[in-house]
Amino acid sequence: MSNDHLPILVGLDGSPEQGAVLDWATTEAQSRGVLLRLVYVVDPTRTYFATQLYGAAPLPVSARDSERATDIATKTLEAAAGRVAARAPGVPVRTQLYDGESPVEVLLRESAQARTIVLGSRRMGAVGSIVLGSVGATVAARASCPVVVLRGPAGLVEEQAGVVVGVDGRAPSETALAYAFDFASRRSLPLTAVLCWHLDPLAQALWRPAAPVPTQVEAWLSEAMAGWREEYPDVPVHAEVVRDHPVSGLVAISAAQYLLVVGNRGHHALPGTLLGSVSQGVLHHAGCPVAVVPLPAS
Repeated sequence: MSNDHLPILVGLDGSPEQGAVLDWATTEAQSRGVLLRLVYVVDPTRTYFATQLYGAAPLPVSARDSERATDIATKTLEAAAGRVAARAPGVPVRTQLYDGESPVEVLLRESAQARTIVLGSRRMGAVGSIVLGSVGATVAARASCPVVVLRGPAGLVEEQAGVVVGVDGRAPSETALAYAFDFASRRSLPLTAVLCWHLDPLAQALWRPAAPVPTQVEAWLSEAMAGWREEYPDVPVHAEVVRDHPVSGLVAISAAQYLLVVGNRGHHALPGTLLGSVSQGVLHHAGCPVAVVPLPAS
């Protein structure tokens, strides 16, 4: 199966924001004309029915509780498939329940045969959710395909919400740009390419105005976008250079936008490299959906 025809995979967990995740993924599958796979993983190490604080050590799970968890998972999958059918009857849907496995390992394994994985976020979700928090962050960092995490609701198209993509000037980031432009074109959205330039330490220390971004940097970004503008003439493009740390700069500019796209070098990156830390940083702080795109090794 070619990459273009791989399915959109949704990690379900029965949390309150699951409807928003489903709707987002359904629209994506519809725009691509591909299968929508709904996956629920019943984690044997997590307590579903005993009262406990989120993140506390899991309590022993009885056979009865395990059976109840599986029953709830089955009903959740059925309800989710019904929601998709009502919203987009033409989108083919397949459901699958994994019982007794690690959610992280299942999703990472499935990422090799998915076009995109769509997950919820603890920020929007409920206590005890199995595809939130550290699971979503780990999957986004290690998956073989792009991972979209709904860090907040997508901005309204009628209010000019669009796609924001982080640019760092290195060749592998072209993969993130390709994802962002394709998405913007399919959804008829404007795109903003953002390059976060070095902070001005003297301005921060002495409270003086920051020095302007060098004109050659702005010229480079504009030139870098020229080829993409030619390839996607239907996408309105705005290129912007800001003096800010990439995380805070991208989070600020992406507020109320439809999607923020960042690249991630994953296991190809050296420990502490900037791009990996940026993708994880925006996952923790962004207020809109975030797409983390795995990049090839430099």
